[in-house]
Amino acid sequence: MEIDTLEEIELGGTTQWIRVRGADASNPVLLVMQQGPGVPMISDRQRLERELRLEHDFTVVYWDQRGTGLSARSLRRNTNRFEISVAAMVDDTVALLQMLRDRFGAQTFVTGFSFGATFAVCAAARRPDLVAAVVAAGMDIDMRAAEGHAYAFALDAAFQRGNRRAIRQLEAIGPPPHTDVKRFTTRARWVADFGGIATNDDYHGMLRALLVSLVRSPDYSTVDVIRALRGIRASQAALLPQLATTELFRTVPRLDVPLVMAQGRHDQVAPGEAAQLFYDSLTAPSKKLVWFESSAHTPHLEEPDKFRDLLMRVRTGRLATTLTCRRAGRSREGPPRSDGCSHAG
Repeated sequence: MEIDTLEEIELGGTTQWIRVRGADASNPVLLVMQQGPGVPMISDRQRLERELRLEHDFTVVYWDQRGTGLSARSLRRNTNRFEISVAAMVDDTVALLQMLRDRFGAQTFVTGFSFGATFAVCAAARRPDLVAAVVAAGMDIDMRAAEGHAYAFALDAAFQRGNRRAIRQLEAIGPPPHTDVKRFTTRARWVADFGGIATNDDYHGMLRALLVSLVRSPDYSTVDVIRALRGIRASQAALLPQLATTELFRTVPRLDVPLVMAQGRHDQVAPGEAAQLFYDSLTAPSKKLVWFESSAHTPHLEEPDKFRDLLMRVRTGRLATTLTCRRAGRSREGPPRSDGCSHAG
């Protein structure tokens, strides 16, 4: 039976919204978690379905997280305000996964983009019983190193191209950390314009795509669009100082669910070196690092057919995985074993 609903739910004492769509409600559930901080997901449903065509094979749950999109703060004065924090985002993710387990009776597949992937992994580390597998695209792993890498990339590219405006603005904000919205946006703008976020788009193109998705979405009123845009800035202001200390090597050394990492070879936001190091150090029942050779930070949009194929192989269990052997401290390719190398702790 087909499912197509826009639902108001309560998570962590706040009202949030999910869009649930699928050709058959008996299909596995896939929770899609946004790129961020602050970027809505429900408004991007039409583009994601056009590019990835997931709703035939999954019951897809698009979620506007706390403070974003339909779940952003009201424009009315004197309305109840709510906390926007990393801890709250992870708590909300766990609560939603529990809600989906109770409703559909099975573990949820999760795919997240950028910090959406980070939050997904943190939630899966806490409650592996709720998660079938995580597919993490451009996951933010080590923010101190990533910020330094992104800034150096943008400044080097500006000098190589003789872009005086970029040089002037980047030197004005100085090296990271960039924990306020203005400096973060300046860096992001030039990293994007020099191809470090998407190989096929620049900063203004991404903003235009965001605005078009909001305006054309049947789920957003004019007021909702304004709330969503304000929510991006408010979320960034609240989350950037906290996200600056993200270091998954330390906080998630072990994950008791299968993990697939989709990493763009040209990603200058969450660079491949950190992805490789995290992958090598992580203990997990199964893990796979898949390189997207023609992508930067958004492999799901830059190479959508390959990303769809990856999700479909995860769905059907046809993805060859690397299993971590706790005793030998080495990994190998192949199916699970019952000798201590599968489900390693």
